[in-house]
Amino acid sequence: MKKILLPVLLVVTLVACQPDTPTPPPAPVVVVPPVSAPPPVVAVPEAKPVAATGDEAMLALAKKNNCFACHTLDKNLVGPAWNKVAAKYRGQPDAEAKLVSKVAKGGSGVWGAVAMPPNAPKMKEEDIKSLVRFILALK
Repeated sequence: MKKILLPVLLVVTLVACQPDTPTPPPAPVVVVPPVSAPPPVVAVPEAKPVAATGDEAMLALAKKNNCFACHTLDKNLVGPAWNKVAAKYRGQPDAEAKLVSKVAKGGSGVWGAVAMPPNAPKMKEEDIKSLVRFILALK
């Protein structure tokens, strides 16, 4: 401890004892009167999340149920990106049933070591099914 404390105190002392460097004088302030009125402000619509289905109700449902705490549409976060989930299960006849069960009961091992917590009963089964259909429709 003494070996660390002594060099730290020495550095602090040397820095504190250095003379102050002179500061340059402030630049003069030049006031220029406006020539004309500023250009009008053009309203730009707010960008919205892009999904293959465009279903904003499903995005709102996912947000309400905190799905975006672990998932995004196109990038891995804590859990997999939903478009990667859609790609993995695309064409599998039992994909919807598998994912509804996984979302309801939770699980781990498919996408890594981090477990997905169960979402039922706090999330209604019909909401889980709707969200899974939305995810599977992503490109």
